[in-house]
Amino acid sequence: MKIRLFGLPDEVEQAVPLIEGAFDVVEPSDPYPSRGNSRQVRVYMEVRLPRP
Repeated sequence: MKIRLFGLPDEVEQAVPLIEGAFDVVEPSDPYPSRGNSRQVRVYMEVRLPRP
């Protein structure tokens, strides 16, 4: 699965470890600035469901 996080840098920074704890993260990206004058960033993550 692919997940895109979109928010303020502090929010995204807090959310990444939560997702890493819930999923098997295959490939996270570095934060990308959003377009225009936005202060928000984007992080893309490829994840797998954890094995039971």
